[in-house]
Amino acid sequence: MKQKQITFLSLYRKIIKNYSDRKSFVLFKKPYENRIFFYSQNKKNNKKEKFFLIRSFDHKNTIEIHPKKIYFINIKNLQIETSDSHEKNNDYENNSYVLTYSHKYKNLIKKAISSIKNGFLKKVVVSRFIKFSFCRFSFKRTFQKLIFYYPNAFISLWYDSYYGFWIGASPELLIKSYDKEFKTISLAGTVFGNNKKWTKKELEEHKIVTEYLVTLLRIYSGNIYVGKTRIINMGHLFHLQTPINFSFFNKPNYFEILKKIHPTPSICGFPKKKSLDFIKENEEYQRGFYTGYIGTVDNNNNIELYLNLRCAKINLDKKEISLYAGSGITKQSIADKEYLETENKIKNILSQLIFFL
Repeated sequence: MKQKQITFLSLYRKIIKNYSDRKSFVLFKKPYENRIFFYSQNKKNNKKEKFFLIRSFDHKNTIEIHPKKIYFINIKNLQIETSDSHEKNNDYENNSYVLTYSHKYKNLIKKAISSIKNGFLKKVVVSRFIKFSFCRFSFKRTFQKLIFYYPNAFISLWYDSYYGFWIGASPELLIKSYDKEFKTISLAGTVFGNNKKWTKKELEEHKIVTEYLVTLLRIYSGNIYVGKTRIINMGHLFHLQTPINFSFFNKPNYFEILKKIHPTPSICGFPKKKSLDFIKENEEYQRGFYTGYIGTVDNNNNIELYLNLRCAKINLDKKEISLYAGSGITKQSIADKEYLETENKIKNILSQLIFFL
C-alpha cells in the first residue's frame, strides 16, 4: 500500500473530518522512528492490504482499521509547542502526591500474595483504574508530549465510535515478525525514582516472563537467541527488558503464535489459566483494551504489535478519563510497595496529559 507524506495541518484536518464522520482512525509512532502514521477506516475493507489491529485483553472485542491510503508526517524537525496560560500541565510524576487510595485494591494485592504463598500461583498481575472528570482536554499537545518525552515507546491515539478515544505510550513489544524472523521482549520488574536497586522480587518476576516466552518458542523448529537483559526507562520508571529473537526453519502462522503468547505473564501471570481465573474472579472490573494489543498487520502475515500499557480511555461525552495500571505479584511482594508501583505507573501517563483551564 502506498504511503503519502502530508503536512501537519492536513493531518489535523483529516483527524477532525474522521471524528466528525464517526469513522475509526488511529495515529501512531513506533519507537525511535521519526514518522507519525495515520490510518482511517475505509468503507471497503481490503484485507489483503496493511491494517491496524486493536484487540481487548480478553480477546472478545476486536477493531480493524483498514485504510484506503496510509498518510504520514515527518517529525524530525518538529518542535513541541510551548504551553500557554490556558493550559494545565501536570507534575504528578516527580512528586509524592497520592492520587487515590483504594482499600479494595490494597486487599486484592494481599489476597494475590496469599494465593501465591499457598502454592496456587507463581505470579499474578492485578490491576486497577482511576477515573476523573475534566473540562477540556488537549489531544494535540498531549500526543506531542508523549512523543518527545517517551521516544522509546509506541505512541498511539485511536478512536472508534463505539469504544471512544484511547491514548497511550507503551514500552512493551509483544510480537514483531517478518518472513521467518520473529522478535519479542520480556519486560517485567519495575523500580522508580532514584532507586535503581533490583531486588530478588523484580529479578524473579522478570525471569518468569522470560522463561515463559522461551519455553513457548522452543516447541518450534528454529534457532533462538536470548539477548542480554538491560534497563530501560519511561520517565521516572525503570524496567528490566530482555530481547528474544527466533529464526524459524519454516515460516509459521504468526496468528497462531499470537494466540498462544497473549496474554503473557507480564500482564497476566503464571500459570496462565490459574492467573486468568484469579483476575476474572477478583479484579471487579473489565480491563477492556488495557493490556490488550495494538499495531500493524499486513497480508504477508507480518505483524508488529505492542501491549496496550500506560494508556487512558477518554470519554468526551461524559468528560471523563480513565487511567490504568497493574503490578506483578510474586511471593516476595510487599503490598505497600506494589500499591505504590501502580501509583507511579498512573502518574507516568497522567503527567503527560494536558488540559485547558
